Amino acid sequence: MSNATRKVRIVRDGPEPPAPRAEDELEALDPEAPPEAPDAEETSYRRRRAPVPVRRKRSRDWAQMLRRGWRPSLAAALALLVAFALYSLVFRSSWFLLEGSGQIAITGAHQTDGQRVLAVFSADLGRNLFFIPLSQRRRAVERIPWVRQAAVLRLWPARLEVKIQERTPVAYARVGSHLDLIDAQGVLLERPAKANFDFPVLTGLAGISAVNPNASEWLDQRQPQVARWSALQQAVAPLGHHAAFAISEVNLRNPGDLRARVSLGAGSSVLVDLGNRNFEPRFQLFLSQIASWRQKYPNMVSVDLHFDGQAIVDPGPTAAPAPAASTKPSRGEQR
Repeated sequence: MSNATRKVRIVRDGPEPPAPRAEDELEALDPEAPPEAPDAEETSYRRRRAPVPVRRKRSRDWAQMLRRGWRPSLAAALALLVAFALYSLVFRSSWFLLEGSGQIAITGAHQTDGQRVLAVFSADLGRNLFFIPLSQRRRAVERIPWVRQAAVLRLWPARLEVKIQERTPVAYARVGSHLDLIDAQGVLLERPAKANFDFPVLTGLAGISAVNPNASEWLDQRQPQVARWSALQQAVAPLGHHAAFAISEVNLRNPGDLRARVSLGAGSSVLVDLGNRNFEPRFQLFLSQIASWRQKYPNMVSVDLHFDGQAIVDPGPTAAPAPAASTKPSRGEQR
């Protein structure tokens, strides 16, 4: 027998094992891959498992919720308690009550009647300071004629301060048989008892005799009238203060003709028609010619200066002629 290797074929009884599939090889290579779904033939023989009821312990769940939520609940309760205490302290405590008018301070009121200002807050006495409507009280204070602008402030712990900015009068206004003051906006102001003003008197103003002379409809008409007087005042100011001549009264009824009564001294006066423009040159012409006019016309009544550079003088009533001397001889001469 030769030394060459012999090939021996082993024959087994029965069928040969099947060759390995590609899927089996992949499963062997990837052990983490999900298991393959069973075939329909295999699943048809499997029985469904009955569900197993699971009992939950509710007492433990509530206990866990209580252990976890007691801190936020306690914090919310403390916050509500503090808020209620602060509310009671601020809104119900007597510390913040306005008990009398002595707790109201008024500043800036020189001509304004302080009692009229305090009367605005009469309904707030005994009320908590934080429940007083400050904006409504401010508007009520500003309705007082002398008050141009007002501010109402709260002061700790229970005081109010009323800051007032008063109106500035520019002239007197003739109202029937008495005189009131008037400002640049046309608002009529009561004359203070202890104040003295050196102003001319304005006449012919709109709405003077109305029930409410300071209503907006009358203010809209009076403001342009007072503006014409202010224009005349500014035009005359550069001419300097003249000791013998002063404007004592201004009639503003006619929008196209401002009529000023000028005092000439010694109780006499003359009416000057200045029109509605060029007040400075026209009044300067009056000052330069009044001496000669008075010498020529001692009883002059008015001067019309409507036309620039010209003047129309009303001489007034002429003086009665002096009685002629008698030519009849006296008794002594006849003898």
